[in-house]
Parts: sequence; structure tokens; C-alpha cells
Amino acid sequence: MDRRYMLVGFVLTFLAGFWTGHHGAAAQKTDPRKLRAMPAIPTWKNPQCVSANIKESEYFEIAASTLEHIPPHSPDWLAIGAERALSQDVYRGSPGHLGPRVCTPPAIYARVVAAFAGKPIKGRFDLYEVELASHMQPPPTEVVDAVAQVAFDPRPVIDDGIDGQVNGDIRPIARTVLAGFGDQSVRFATAAFEQVSSESSIGTGAAQVAAAGGHPEALSRIETLMNQLLATVPDDKPIPLATRDRLYELAWGIYFSGDSAKDHVAPIIRLMGRHVQSGAPPFGVVSLHPKRMCEVLSRIYGDDERVKGDFPYCADDTPLESYPQGAFAVASAQKR
Repeated sequence: MDRRYMLVGFVLTFLAGFWTGHHGAAAQKTDPRKLRAMPAIPTWKNPQCVSANIKESEYFEIAASTLEHIPPHSPDWLAIGAERALSQDVYRGSPGHLGPRVCTPPAIYARVVAAFAGKPIKGRFDLYEVELASHMQPPPTEVVDAVAQVAFDPRPVIDDGIDGQVNGDIRPIARTVLAGFGDQSVRFATAAFEQVSSESSIGTGAAQVAAAGGHPEALSRIETLMNQLLATVPDDKPIPLATRDRLYELAWGIYFSGDSAKDHVAPIIRLMGRHVQSGAPPFGVVSLHPKRMCEVLSRIYGDDERVKGDFPYCADDTPLESYPQGAFAVASAQKR
């Protein structure tokens, strides 16, 4: 048997085991009334990564080659395994120890783009396909349309893993990914602007798409919403978790607007001068600097040192605050 196909079987068997092992213990039925929408925030990753070694390079090669031989977004388990593999970061490590993130070679994602290009996509993207699409720069039109289909579905799009665990409404993260496509989100800017709000990650995700698509009123609307949220909390009090999350998502909307962002950073700077709540189980919540905003402001300015000079906590070794949690999907759908 060809060594490549032996490796395919080994890797995809490993993937299935990892996926089940990672989620299986937590799998449970979720009360629809408690269903949350995912946050409209780009997935955080360690900016530092190491070059792939021989074994890791084979891993990437197998996944990309699989999608070149089997149509992507198909029910074939080999294609599903390959898409899942490339949608997630790879970390070097050993049992019980997570090592450094491994850099996925850009040529790998270029091959994925080519595999999707020109092929009609039937049905709706799952979460792992939306995550995979976020790595495609630039994405083919078919992928942009598939992500937009999820992003603007009128009803919650519920993701459940292969083990049955319900992960929540994925429309907000789909909107963030769509905004990350830049100019390719122009077609959706008007529809997105009509749904902009600060009530949920559905509304803030819409703000990101409207800003990325260049809607003429998007940035002023985002600034207004951020200032209104900031005004609800006294300056000497930490910003509550839900308010913090909506502010973070709106700040990303300013970034996604591109060159215009530099003229609209005032509410981000105000936010960075405050303290925010951070989840710290089992102790409840603690008050921290909004350190996740350092990356946003650095991207807008294109100057990491300037941000560190203005906000020294961006350069220290204190941990990041807890990751945004999204909003209740059912409640947000009812408000729309």
C-alpha cells in the first residue's frame, strides 16, 4: 500500500480520537433556553510559532492532498477529517504538556483555496468549515457566500460536534470571519448595518461586517454604541463581563474598517484606560486591564511599540483576561 495512504489512515484515525477525547467528557444535552451565541471575536492564537518539522509537514501535506483528491465540503469522512485538521492550530507537545504553536505553511492554505474554488457548495457550512475559511486569504467566492449564508441565517445556526455536544449559535463568529474578508464583504454591508446593535454578539458581529464592507454610517454608529456602553459604568468601577464583551466586539469592528480605523479609535482608547471584569473560576471575577485590546489597537496603528508606550500593561507579563462568552442566542433572536 502507498505510504501516503497509510499515513492518511493513521492521521485521520488520530484526528477522530483527538476530537472525541477532547469533547466527549463534556458532551451533554443543552437546554435550548440556555443556548448561547458564540462571541464575535477572532479566535486568539499565540503570535509566536515554530516551523513545522518533518512529521508535522507530512501532517499538513496529507490534509491538503486529501482535499485535492476528494471534494471539500462533502460527506466523505476523509474530507471532513482533513478540513477539521486544517481548521485548528497544531501544537507541538507531549501528553500533559502543550508545546509551541506550529506555523501552518501559507502554501497549504493556498492549496485549500484552490480546492474550494469553482466548486458549488451545497448545504451549510459547519463551525470547523467557517474556521477553516478564516485562514483563506483571499477566499474564493464560493467560500465567501457559504460563510455569509451562515452569518445571515434568520434563525440560530446551532453547531454540535460529532459527539453531540452543542456548542451554540455560530452566526456571530461567521460574521467575524466574513468581516475578515475585507473588500469581499461589501456585498453584505447594507444588510449587516440594518442589524447593528450592542445587545448581543449577533448585533456586534453585524457591525463588523458593515464596517469591513465600507458602509458610510458604520463607524460613527460603532463609536456611538461604544460610548453609550462605557457611559453605563462609572469610571472607578470595572466594566461587567457582558458589557466588556460587546465593547471588545465593537472595537474589532473599528479595526475591520481598514485605513479609516485610525480616525475612530477614541472609544477604544477610553476603554483601554479602564478596568474590566475577568472570569476567574472558582473565585468568581477579578478586575484586570483590557489587555486583549492591545492587539486591536496595535493592528490599527500598525505600531506595537506605540501602544506599549501608551499602555505599559500591553508589554508586561500579566495574563490575558478571560475569553468573551457571547450572548444568549434565543434571547437575541427574539429581540431582532
